[in-house]
Order: sequence, then C-alpha cells, then structure tokens
Amino acid sequence: MRALKYHGAWNVALEEVPDLHASGPDDVVVDIKFCGICGTDLGIVSGSYPIAVPGVTLGHEATGVVAECGAAVTNVKVGDRVVINPTPYCGRCRMCRTQRINHCVNKMGTESGVSYDGAFADRFLTTSEFVHVIPDHVSLQAAALTEPLSCVVSGVRKIQPPTMAAHTYVFGAGPLGLLYAWALSLKGLASAVIETSPERLAFARSRLPVGAAAYASLAEARSGHFNDPDAPLDVVVDTTSGLLEELYPLMACGGTFMSIGLKEKEFTIDGMHLADRSLSVIGSIDSLHGSFLEAFHLITSGRVPAERLVSHVMPLSDFADGLATLGCDIENKSMTTTRSASCKVLFDIASAGSSE
Repeated sequence: MRALKYHGAWNVALEEVPDLHASGPDDVVVDIKFCGICGTDLGIVSGSYPIAVPGVTLGHEATGVVAECGAAVTNVKVGDRVVINPTPYCGRCRMCRTQRINHCVNKMGTESGVSYDGAFADRFLTTSEFVHVIPDHVSLQAAALTEPLSCVVSGVRKIQPPTMAAHTYVFGAGPLGLLYAWALSLKGLASAVIETSPERLAFARSRLPVGAAAYASLAEARSGHFNDPDAPLDVVVDTTSGLLEELYPLMACGGTFMSIGLKEKEFTIDGMHLADRSLSVIGSIDSLHGSFLEAFHLITSGRVPAERLVSHVMPLSDFADGLATLGCDIENKSMTTTRSASCKVLFDIASAGSSE
C-alpha cells in the first residue's frame, strides 16, 4: 500500500509500506477514499509547525470503506462507509473526564497524521470507537470535512457574544473561515468574512449562509455589512493567527477575539484594557468533548453543506500539486499565494488519474 510519509521540513514522499490488517479484537481497517489537506499539514510540511513525528504518515480528515474488523467489533461491518475521528483518547484521565479529550495525557502527542500514522494512505488502522457510519444520503466528500468542522464547533462553543446582534467578523475565507461563518450562523450571528485573496474571495461569496457576506477589507465589511464605517468589533475570529495586536484596539467593550491559527507570533496588548473593557482573548483549534459527533450531525443533517466548500479533488499521486494549490510549494521550498480559487482540497486516494 502507498502512504505519504513526512521526514522533515519540505521532505515528504509517497512510499510503499506494508499493508495494514486487523490484528486486535477491536481493530478496524479502512480503505481510505478521501482525505482533506489541513492547514496543519501545510505547517508540518513547510516547517512552520514542527510537531509531526519524522516517518509518520500525514493526513487526518478522512472517510472510507471498512475493509477489515476485529472479532469484537459490533458497530461497523466490512463494506460500511465511515468517517474517521483521528484524535485518540483514553476516556479515563483527568483531561478526558473534564471534556478535554484532545489533551488526553495517556496518548503520545496529538492526532493521527501528526503523532500517529494518518490517512494520506491507501489504508488506515483504528479501533471501533473512532469510526462512524455515514448515512447513504451523505457523500464521502462531505463527511471528510467532519474533523475540521469539529474544531470549529469547539471554538463556537467558547464564543459568548454580548448581544445576538453582535457585529461579527471572520478573517480568512479558507475552509475554517467558511465553516466558522456557517457555525456562527447557527448561533444567530451573521458574519462579515474578510479575505484579501481575490480568488478565494470570489469562491467564498457563493458559499456562505444567508446573512453572511464576504469582503476584501475590514473597511469594506464595516460599511457594506454593518452600514457603519466605524462599526465596532464585537466578535472576531482570526484564522490567520496574526491580527490580535492590530485589531485589539478596535474591539468593542465586552467583545471576544478568538485566534485559531497555528503560526508562531508574539503580541503585546494593554492588560488594563483587557479588564477595563471586559474583553475576552481566547484560542481554539482542537476537537473537544463531543464536538466530532456534533459536527458529524451538522453535516449529515444538511445544516452545514460541507461539500460546497470543496474546491479541488486530486489523486494522492499528485500530492505536490495539491499542496501547491494551497500555497505550499515543495519544489521551491516556499510558502506562496494560492494558485486559484482554492478552499478545501481533498485527495481522492483511490484515484490514479490526473487532477480534477
């Protein structure tokens, strides 16, 4: 079987590895059909997020078909279409018992595709607790966005707007930015999504929930979305991880600033204003207690039309092109602007053809 292996910054390769089989009673082996490229993958490959274990198989946003089951598995069977929760946890430690399962102390590192072999591969080995049967009316492509949506659900849970009429801004129209716009809309918040890339902006504009809209700048969003050139910032979701210092002075009293990016950057803010203006500055990137199943429900019920956010589907053999579509240029070892109107890029693992 094939697997996309990480060996260091800018050093990834599609390799032949031994086939995976169910050996334990609770094992489930999945033939992977689709696996999405995450911003975490871009950071790992480029070296800006040096957390992956060298030699690991990348990829963690996956769906597929059950190929083998251990003798004790009862919730799935061979042939079932499933989505994979890539975040293992023990369910017994203090972190798990206090609903922080992604920070389980009894696992090594973080999630599959980072600390454990992931799903940019023909097969993936997991256990029955971490696979869920996809209803017939839901596509494998749509369900592949369950894990990123679960991270968004965790973040939206933390946001407590000062008013249901909160001026809400999402910076960045990548997959997480658009998923935040959808999840926030279910909380009654109509977001102004801000994206500086003309191509991504054009893609986003037709894929937002009713009430949300996309703009090229904060100034345009304030005037166009809130009819006020000085509209305050009640709720901000920053998917770029670089805007806190710039936007902090613009936050309304009682406002919330959420950073969800994973780029290293130091900030200086006025601590007196933090208390005096009742501000909240929080971070969120993980799937936490129950968020994976909640995200799965939002997709399978159609409340979040995840498949509309898929911009490209490519065979795994074209992994370099897939990464380059999102600005991660392996050949030149550099991060660049995106090549096209990209959003969620999926690898079609079973395909041997050319890029779609």
